[in-house]
Amino acid sequence: MARRQSLFAPRRRKKRYGCLTVLFLLLIALGVMVGLNSLANRFVKLTEQAITLPELPRALEGFSILHLSDLNAASLGANHEHLKKALEQESYQAVCLTGDMVGKSGNAQPLLTLLEVLGNKVPVFFIAGSSDPPPLLDTAHGDSEVFAPWVRQAQAKGASYLDRPWALEEEGSRIWFCPADMFELDLASARRAYQDRVNQLKASSNPAAPDTGVQLRLAEYQLRIVETKIAARAEIRPGDTIVALRHHPPDPEVLAEMRDAAESTGALLPQVYLSGQLNGGQARLPGLGPIYLPPQEGRTGGWLPGEEGISGLSVYKGQAVYISPGLGVSSYYPIPIRLFNRPTATLIQLTRRLR
Repeated sequence: MARRQSLFAPRRRKKRYGCLTVLFLLLIALGVMVGLNSLANRFVKLTEQAITLPELPRALEGFSILHLSDLNAASLGANHEHLKKALEQESYQAVCLTGDMVGKSGNAQPLLTLLEVLGNKVPVFFIAGSSDPPPLLDTAHGDSEVFAPWVRQAQAKGASYLDRPWALEEEGSRIWFCPADMFELDLASARRAYQDRVNQLKASSNPAAPDTGVQLRLAEYQLRIVETKIAARAEIRPGDTIVALRHHPPDPEVLAEMRDAAESTGALLPQVYLSGQLNGGQARLPGLGPIYLPPQEGRTGGWLPGEEGISGLSVYKGQAVYISPGLGVSSYYPIPIRLFNRPTATLIQLTRRLR
Protein backbone atom coordinates (compact mmCIF):
# COMPACT_ATOMS: atom_id res chain seq x y z
CA MET A 1 0.00 0.00 0.00
CA ALA A 2 2.83 2.38 0.83
CA ARG A 3 4.42 1.78 -2.59
CA ARG A 4 1.18 2.63 -4.44
CA GLN A 5 0.90 5.88 -2.55
CA SER A 6 4.45 6.84 -3.53
CA LEU A 7 3.82 5.94 -7.18
CA PHE A 8 0.66 8.01 -7.46
CA ALA A 9 1.68 10.98 -5.33
CA PRO A 10 3.73 12.79 -8.05
CA ARG A 11 0.85 12.52 -10.48
CA ARG A 12 -1.45 14.27 -8.02
CA ARG A 13 1.06 17.10 -7.47
CA LYS A 14 1.46 17.59 -11.22
CA LYS A 15 -2.31 17.87 -11.67
CA ARG A 16 -2.55 20.33 -8.80
CA TYR A 17 0.22 22.50 -10.22
CA GLY A 18 -1.44 22.39 -13.64
CA CYS A 19 -4.76 23.65 -12.19
CA LEU A 20 -3.00 26.40 -10.26
CA THR A 21 -1.19 27.50 -13.42
CA VAL A 22 -4.44 27.70 -15.38
CA LEU A 23 -6.10 29.61 -12.54
CA PHE A 24 -3.14 31.99 -12.34
CA LEU A 25 -3.25 32.66 -16.07
CA LEU A 26 -7.01 33.24 -15.94
CA LEU A 27 -6.54 35.76 -13.13
CA ILE A 28 -3.86 37.56 -15.13
CA ALA A 29 -6.10 37.63 -18.20
CA LEU A 30 -8.99 38.94 -16.12
CA GLY A 31 -6.80 41.64 -14.59
CA VAL A 32 -5.54 42.73 -18.01
CA MET A 33 -9.11 42.82 -19.37
CA VAL A 34 -10.35 44.89 -16.42
CA GLY A 35 -7.41 47.28 -16.77
CA LEU A 36 -7.88 47.74 -20.50
CA ASN A 37 -11.63 48.15 -20.06
CA SER A 38 -11.08 50.78 -17.36
CA LEU A 39 -8.69 52.64 -19.65
CA ALA A 40 -11.11 52.45 -22.61
CA ASN A 41 -13.91 53.83 -20.44
CA ARG A 42 -11.96 57.05 -20.02
CA PHE A 43 -11.96 57.74 -23.75
CA VAL A 44 -15.15 59.03 -25.34
CA LYS A 45 -16.39 57.71 -28.64
CA LEU A 46 -18.13 60.26 -30.85
CA THR A 47 -20.78 58.82 -33.13
CA GLU A 48 -22.94 60.56 -35.72
CA GLN A 49 -26.61 59.80 -36.31
CA ALA A 50 -28.69 61.25 -39.12
CA ILE A 51 -32.44 61.47 -38.53
CA THR A 52 -34.53 61.88 -41.64
CA LEU A 53 -37.58 64.14 -41.34
CA PRO A 54 -39.18 64.45 -44.78
CA GLU A 55 -41.01 67.66 -43.83
CA LEU A 56 -38.03 69.33 -42.18
CA PRO A 57 -37.85 73.02 -43.19
CA ARG A 58 -34.99 73.73 -45.55
CA ALA A 59 -33.56 76.26 -43.09
CA LEU A 60 -33.07 73.41 -40.59
CA GLU A 61 -31.33 71.06 -43.02
CA GLY A 62 -28.25 69.75 -41.27
CA PHE A 63 -29.26 71.17 -37.87
CA SER A 64 -26.95 69.37 -35.43
CA ILE A 65 -27.63 68.47 -31.79
CA LEU A 66 -25.01 67.15 -29.39
CA HIS A 67 -26.75 64.47 -27.31
CA LEU A 68 -25.17 63.42 -23.99
CA SER A 69 -26.72 61.30 -21.27
CA ASP A 70 -26.13 59.31 -18.07
CA LEU A 71 -22.81 60.78 -16.96
CA ASN A 72 -23.62 59.69 -13.40
CA ALA A 73 -20.82 61.87 -12.03
CA ALA A 74 -18.15 59.98 -14.01
CA SER A 75 -14.77 61.48 -14.82
CA LEU A 76 -13.83 61.42 -18.50
CA GLY A 77 -10.21 62.28 -17.92
CA ALA A 78 -8.93 65.26 -15.95
CA ASN A 79 -11.58 67.97 -16.36
CA HIS A 80 -13.24 65.74 -18.98
CA GLU A 81 -10.29 66.26 -21.29
CA HIS A 82 -11.19 63.13 -23.29
CA LEU A 83 -14.68 64.46 -24.03
CA LYS A 84 -13.21 67.85 -24.88
CA LYS A 85 -10.78 66.22 -27.31
CA ALA A 86 -13.60 64.25 -28.97
CA LEU A 87 -15.59 67.44 -29.55
CA GLU A 88 -12.89 69.97 -30.37
CA GLN A 89 -13.33 69.74 -34.15
CA GLU A 90 -17.14 69.46 -34.12
CA SER A 91 -19.87 72.06 -34.53
CA TYR A 92 -23.49 71.86 -33.39
CA GLN A 93 -26.38 74.22 -32.79
CA ALA A 94 -27.72 72.85 -29.49
CA VAL A 95 -26.82 70.44 -26.68
CA CYS A 96 -29.30 68.07 -24.99
CA LEU A 97 -28.51 66.31 -21.71
CA THR A 98 -31.13 63.63 -21.10
CA GLY A 99 -30.77 62.93 -17.40
CA ASP A 100 -28.74 61.06 -14.77
CA MET A 101 -25.88 63.47 -15.26
CA VAL A 102 -25.43 63.74 -11.48
CA GLY A 103 -26.70 60.32 -10.43
CA LYS A 104 -27.21 58.83 -6.97
CA SER A 105 -23.89 60.12 -5.66
CA GLY A 106 -25.33 63.63 -5.67
CA ASN A 107 -21.94 64.94 -6.84
CA ALA A 108 -22.75 67.73 -9.28
CA GLN A 109 -19.15 68.80 -9.92
CA PRO A 110 -18.56 66.50 -12.94
CA LEU A 111 -21.71 67.92 -14.56
CA LEU A 112 -20.57 71.48 -13.85
CA THR A 113 -17.14 70.72 -15.30
CA LEU A 114 -18.80 69.28 -18.38
CA LEU A 115 -20.81 72.49 -18.80
CA GLU A 116 -17.57 74.45 -18.61
CA VAL A 117 -16.13 72.23 -21.36
CA LEU A 118 -19.20 72.89 -23.52
CA GLY A 119 -19.06 76.63 -22.88
CA ASN A 120 -21.81 79.08 -23.81
CA LYS A 121 -21.50 78.92 -27.59
CA VAL A 122 -24.89 77.24 -28.10
CA PRO A 123 -27.99 76.58 -25.95
CA VAL A 124 -27.66 73.67 -23.51
CA PHE A 125 -30.87 71.98 -22.34
CA PHE A 126 -31.00 69.43 -19.52
CA ILE A 127 -33.58 67.30 -17.73
CA ALA A 128 -33.39 65.24 -14.55
CA GLY A 129 -33.10 61.46 -14.64
CA SER A 130 -34.44 58.75 -12.35
CA SER A 131 -31.15 58.53 -10.41
CA ASP A 132 -30.58 62.26 -10.09
CA PRO A 133 -31.43 64.11 -6.88
CA PRO A 134 -34.95 65.60 -7.13
CA PRO A 135 -34.75 68.80 -9.21
CA LEU A 136 -37.42 70.59 -7.15
CA LEU A 137 -37.47 71.27 -3.41
CA ASP A 138 -40.57 70.20 -1.50
CA THR A 139 -39.45 70.60 2.13
CA ALA A 140 -38.42 73.66 4.13
CA HIS A 141 -34.85 74.69 3.26
CA GLY A 142 -34.41 78.21 4.56
CA ASP A 143 -34.93 80.25 1.39
CA SER A 144 -37.51 80.89 -1.34
CA GLU A 145 -35.84 78.79 -4.05
CA VAL A 146 -37.83 76.11 -5.89
CA PHE A 147 -34.96 74.45 -7.75
CA ALA A 148 -32.54 72.09 -6.01
CA PRO A 149 -28.94 73.35 -5.59
CA TRP A 150 -27.55 71.13 -8.38
CA VAL A 151 -30.09 72.56 -10.85
CA ARG A 152 -29.28 76.14 -9.84
CA GLN A 153 -25.57 75.42 -10.17
CA ALA A 154 -26.10 74.08 -13.70
CA GLN A 155 -28.21 77.12 -14.56
CA ALA A 156 -25.42 79.37 -13.28
CA LYS A 157 -23.13 77.69 -15.82
CA GLY A 158 -25.52 78.73 -18.59
CA ALA A 159 -27.59 75.54 -19.00
CA SER A 160 -31.40 75.69 -19.24
CA TYR A 161 -33.47 73.29 -17.17
CA LEU A 162 -36.06 72.03 -19.66
CA ASP A 163 -39.19 72.28 -17.56
CA ARG A 164 -40.92 74.25 -20.33
CA PRO A 165 -40.63 74.45 -24.13
CA TRP A 166 -37.88 76.51 -25.71
CA ALA A 167 -37.91 77.61 -29.35
CA LEU A 168 -34.88 78.36 -31.52
CA GLU A 169 -35.31 80.11 -34.85
CA GLU A 170 -33.26 79.56 -37.99
CA GLU A 171 -34.12 81.83 -40.94
CA GLY A 172 -37.77 81.99 -39.95
CA SER A 173 -38.11 78.26 -39.15
CA ARG A 174 -38.55 77.16 -35.56
CA ILE A 175 -37.26 74.12 -33.73
CA TRP A 176 -38.76 73.45 -30.30
CA PHE A 177 -37.01 71.66 -27.44
CA CYS A 178 -39.66 70.36 -25.06
CA PRO A 179 -40.07 68.14 -22.01
CA ALA A 180 -41.83 64.99 -23.22
CA ASP A 181 -44.56 65.18 -20.56
CA MET A 182 -45.91 68.23 -22.36
CA PHE A 183 -47.36 65.81 -24.93
CA GLU A 184 -48.16 62.92 -22.59
CA LEU A 185 -50.17 64.65 -19.85
CA ASP A 186 -53.67 66.07 -19.84
CA LEU A 187 -52.50 69.64 -19.32
CA ALA A 188 -55.96 71.05 -18.69
CA SER A 189 -56.55 68.57 -15.87
CA ALA A 190 -53.09 69.24 -14.47
CA ARG A 191 -53.77 72.98 -14.43
CA ARG A 192 -57.00 72.45 -12.47
CA ALA A 193 -55.24 70.16 -10.00
CA TYR A 194 -52.40 72.62 -9.35
CA GLN A 195 -54.83 75.54 -9.05
CA ASP A 196 -56.84 73.58 -6.47
CA ARG A 197 -53.60 72.83 -4.60
CA VAL A 198 -52.63 76.51 -4.58
CA ASN A 199 -56.09 77.51 -3.30
CA GLN A 200 -55.97 74.83 -0.63
CA LEU A 201 -52.58 75.93 0.68
CA LYS A 202 -53.52 79.61 0.68
CA ALA A 203 -56.63 78.78 2.69
CA SER A 204 -54.71 76.75 5.28
CA SER A 205 -54.54 77.88 8.89
CA ASN A 206 -50.92 79.06 8.60
CA PRO A 207 -49.82 79.57 4.99
CA ALA A 208 -46.68 81.35 6.22
CA ALA A 209 -45.37 78.27 8.03
CA PRO A 210 -42.06 77.01 6.52
CA ASP A 211 -43.41 73.67 5.29
CA THR A 212 -46.63 75.19 3.96
CA GLY A 213 -44.72 78.03 2.33
CA VAL A 214 -42.42 75.73 0.37
CA GLN A 215 -45.37 73.62 -0.75
CA LEU A 216 -47.20 76.76 -1.89
CA ARG A 217 -44.20 78.03 -3.86
CA LEU A 218 -43.82 74.61 -5.47
CA ALA A 219 -47.52 74.43 -6.42
CA GLU A 220 -47.45 77.98 -7.83
CA TYR A 221 -44.35 77.10 -9.86
CA GLN A 222 -45.98 73.93 -11.20
CA LEU A 223 -49.10 75.89 -12.12
CA ARG A 224 -47.02 78.46 -14.05
CA ILE A 225 -45.16 75.72 -15.90
CA VAL A 226 -48.36 73.97 -16.94
CA GLU A 227 -49.81 77.26 -18.16
CA THR A 228 -46.60 77.89 -20.13
CA LYS A 229 -46.90 74.44 -21.75
CA ILE A 230 -50.54 75.06 -22.66
CA ALA A 231 -49.63 78.39 -24.25
CA ALA A 232 -46.77 76.80 -26.18
CA ARG A 233 -48.99 73.99 -27.47
CA ALA A 234 -51.19 76.70 -28.96
CA GLU A 235 -48.18 78.55 -30.38
CA ILE A 236 -46.53 75.57 -32.09
CA ARG A 237 -47.61 75.57 -35.70
CA PRO A 238 -47.55 72.99 -38.49
CA GLY A 239 -44.11 73.08 -40.06
CA ASP A 240 -42.32 73.59 -36.75
CA THR A 241 -39.89 70.88 -35.69
CA ILE A 242 -40.34 69.41 -32.21
CA VAL A 243 -37.60 67.61 -30.26
CA ALA A 244 -38.75 66.07 -26.98
CA LEU A 245 -36.42 65.10 -24.14
CA ARG A 246 -37.35 62.11 -22.02
CA HIS A 247 -34.94 60.28 -19.71
CA HIS A 248 -36.52 56.85 -20.07
CA PRO A 249 -37.18 55.90 -23.71
CA PRO A 250 -40.87 56.17 -24.62
CA ASP A 251 -42.84 52.96 -24.83
CA PRO A 252 -43.78 52.26 -28.49
CA GLU A 253 -47.33 51.44 -27.37
CA VAL A 254 -47.64 54.83 -25.66
CA LEU A 255 -46.39 56.51 -28.84
CA ALA A 256 -49.04 54.65 -30.82
CA GLU A 257 -51.79 55.76 -28.43
CA MET A 258 -50.60 59.36 -28.66
CA ARG A 259 -50.63 59.21 -32.47
CA ASP A 260 -54.15 57.80 -32.48
CA ALA A 261 -55.34 60.57 -30.17
CA ALA A 262 -53.54 63.24 -32.20
CA GLU A 263 -55.20 62.06 -35.42
CA SER A 264 -58.61 62.74 -33.93
CA THR A 265 -57.74 66.08 -32.32
CA GLY A 266 -55.23 67.48 -34.80
CA ALA A 267 -52.63 67.91 -32.04
CA LEU A 268 -48.99 68.17 -33.05
CA LEU A 269 -46.50 65.61 -31.69
CA PRO A 270 -42.70 65.49 -31.46
CA GLN A 271 -40.92 64.24 -34.55
CA VAL A 272 -37.86 63.32 -32.47
CA TYR A 273 -37.41 61.92 -28.96
CA LEU A 274 -33.99 61.98 -27.30
CA SER A 275 -33.59 59.58 -24.37
CA GLY A 276 -31.04 57.81 -22.20
CA GLN A 277 -31.30 55.56 -19.14
CA LEU A 278 -30.27 52.23 -20.71
CA ASN A 279 -26.54 52.94 -21.23
CA GLY A 280 -26.39 50.57 -24.17
CA GLY A 281 -26.85 47.67 -21.75
CA GLN A 282 -23.85 48.92 -19.72
CA ALA A 283 -22.09 45.53 -19.57
CA ARG A 284 -21.75 43.88 -22.97
CA LEU A 285 -20.14 40.82 -24.54
CA PRO A 286 -18.61 41.01 -28.03
CA GLY A 287 -20.95 39.42 -30.55
CA LEU A 288 -23.72 38.93 -27.98
CA GLY A 289 -24.58 42.50 -26.99
CA PRO A 290 -25.94 43.46 -23.54
CA ILE A 291 -25.55 40.84 -20.82
CA TYR A 292 -28.59 41.91 -18.81
CA LEU A 293 -31.41 44.44 -18.97
CA PRO A 294 -33.63 45.02 -15.91
CA PRO A 295 -37.29 44.17 -16.64
CA GLN A 296 -39.32 47.28 -17.37
CA GLU A 297 -42.65 48.42 -18.68
CA GLY A 298 -42.85 48.02 -22.43
CA ARG A 299 -39.58 46.07 -22.67
CA THR A 300 -38.80 42.42 -22.09
CA GLY A 301 -35.49 42.75 -20.26
CA GLY A 302 -33.68 39.78 -18.75
CA TRP A 303 -30.48 38.03 -19.80
CA LEU A 304 -29.01 38.59 -23.27
CA PRO A 305 -31.99 40.74 -24.34
CA GLY A 306 -30.52 41.60 -27.76
CA GLU A 307 -29.88 45.02 -29.25
CA GLU A 308 -33.39 46.16 -30.17
CA GLY A 309 -34.47 49.24 -28.25
CA ILE A 310 -31.29 49.36 -26.13
CA SER A 311 -29.48 52.19 -27.90
CA GLY A 312 -29.40 53.97 -31.22
CA LEU A 313 -32.21 55.03 -33.53
CA SER A 314 -35.67 53.52 -33.88
CA VAL A 315 -38.52 54.94 -35.95
CA TYR A 316 -42.17 54.31 -35.09
CA LYS A 317 -44.50 55.47 -37.87
CA GLY A 318 -42.66 58.70 -38.46
CA GLN A 319 -41.55 59.38 -34.88
CA ALA A 320 -37.82 58.96 -34.34
CA VAL A 321 -36.48 57.81 -30.96
CA TYR A 322 -32.75 58.01 -30.32
CA ILE A 323 -31.43 56.34 -27.17
CA SER A 324 -27.99 57.49 -26.09
CA PRO A 325 -25.43 54.79 -25.19
CA GLY A 326 -24.47 57.03 -22.27
CA LEU A 327 -21.25 58.19 -20.67
CA GLY A 328 -21.02 56.73 -17.16
CA VAL A 329 -22.02 53.82 -14.94
CA SER A 330 -25.66 53.66 -13.87
CA SER A 331 -27.10 52.19 -10.67
CA TYR A 332 -29.99 51.05 -12.85
CA TYR A 333 -27.98 47.86 -13.48
CA PRO A 334 -26.83 45.28 -10.90
CA ILE A 335 -23.38 45.13 -12.59
CA PRO A 336 -21.64 48.43 -11.67
CA ILE A 337 -19.25 48.56 -14.62
CA ARG A 338 -19.22 49.54 -18.29
CA LEU A 339 -17.86 46.44 -20.00
CA PHE A 340 -16.89 46.49 -23.70
CA ASN A 341 -19.01 49.61 -23.94
CA ARG A 342 -17.10 52.86 -24.38
CA PRO A 343 -18.70 56.12 -23.20
CA THR A 344 -20.43 57.65 -26.20
CA ALA A 345 -21.44 61.15 -27.27
CA THR A 346 -23.74 61.51 -30.28
CA LEU A 347 -24.06 64.20 -32.90
CA ILE A 348 -27.65 64.11 -34.13
CA GLN A 349 -28.10 65.63 -37.57
CA LEU A 350 -31.57 66.48 -38.84
CA THR A 351 -32.05 66.11 -42.57
CA ARG A 352 -34.70 65.83 -45.27
CA ARG A 353 -32.61 63.31 -47.19
CA LEU A 354 -33.15 59.58 -47.08
CA ARG A 355 -30.05 57.75 -45.93
